[in-house]
Amino acid sequence: MSLARTLAITTSAAAVALGGLALAPAANADNGKPVVVNCLGKGVVKPKEIDLSCADGAITVLNITWSSWTMDGARGRGTLAWNTCLPTTCVDGIVEKYPVRISLGRVASAPTPAAFTGMTLRFPNRGPAGAETSTYTLDNAFR
Repeated sequence: MSLARTLAITTSAAAVALGGLALAPAANADNGKPVVVNCLGKGVVKPKEIDLSCADGAITVLNITWSSWTMDGARGRGTLAWNTCLPTTCVDGIVEKYPVRISLGRVASAPTPAAFTGMTLRFPNRGPAGAETSTYTLDNAFR
């Protein structure tokens, strides 16, 4: 199995185990626009940052700028901050940063509002473990 595939599986499993995708506060849900559900269960349109590990913030996409946001998908750019959790723990871990291109898709229409349920990160200069892409399932529940 390739390192990129292993990274995608590992990070996806970690996100699911930790409750899925977390988002930093951003604009509230706009009528008619899809959202991403954060760790608090709130729908967010065009977040400035997305925390992929609700429990410890070890995987976060920062400084996001969105070039498009429609019912068909969203595209943007940002920086992935990845805590290696090495040499021994995440508290002592080294944070590595990687430029990313972000794609959101797979809009689920129920419950309302419509929410993106899939995210792909593309690394123009390779990401953690040499990954070219990583795919995540966005599955936080509305509360």
